[in-house]
Amino acid sequence: MSTIFKFAYPREIFDRAPEQHRLGYLLLGQLWNDSILLTRQLLTARTKPAQGRSDEDMHGQIAAEFLNLRLLASRLSEGFELLKELSTFLPTWKTDLDEDAVAGIKAIRQYFDKKDAPLRLLRNKLGSHQDVALAKQSLNGIADTEMVDYRGRYFATTLFMSAETLHLRALAILFDMESSRDALNLLADHVQRMLSEFYRVCQGYHDWFMARHVLPVFGLENGKMIQLDDAPKAEDIVTPFFVNFDDMKARVDARGDAPKSD
Repeated sequence: MSTIFKFAYPREIFDRAPEQHRLGYLLLGQLWNDSILLTRQLLTARTKPAQGRSDEDMHGQIAAEFLNLRLLASRLSEGFELLKELSTFLPTWKTDLDEDAVAGIKAIRQYFDKKDAPLRLLRNKLGSHQDVALAKQSLNGIADTEMVDYRGRYFATTLFMSAETLHLRALAILFDMESSRDALNLLADHVQRMLSEFYRVCQGYHDWFMARHVLPVFGLENGKMIQLDDAPKAEDIVTPFFVNFDDMKARVDARGDAPKSD
């Protein structure tokens, strides 16, 4: 059974902290939320339903997996840029943050300072940017024997899987690997490593802020444990691309047809 600890404290206590401390607290919180949400979506895209899956559902999951991987590489890269400004929020971070957080900052900087760091390359070539030169290089090496596209009744169920073949080929070329799956596995390993470092940093700053500005006047006894009795198992969560929008479309149409009041 899963549990979480909920801790809510008055806004006035938060506002007593210096502005730069509050800003760092919120920005690093945003960084962690974005990173873990994208990671969760990435893992869900990799989940194979117990009952199996069709080719079209597999294609939808592949597209979702790669999109979330590209977005995550971009977000972690932006997190690295944020950490360059850490002294703005906490000039004494080297001494005020715990050893784990300081080690995490150093590891992140060491990784992203390298121009050929896989996550940085992914962000620059296939993430936040589309490198046309890499696309041209990949064009004639597409491995698939057929180009598959899905056109749905609604635009929300249209998937150009043919476009993903170019992405996947570019991925193998970018990292000089035999297959796109090998490249995806390499990136997944780097994501896991960097995600753990960012967690040490974000959690470390959060702990420091709470210990410095909140807990001395509003203790943890004010929080409460919450039992997540109805939480589904992670391996049971699947988000297929192809879903039925008929009822949603009918509700939207009904709202549009409703008479307007004077």
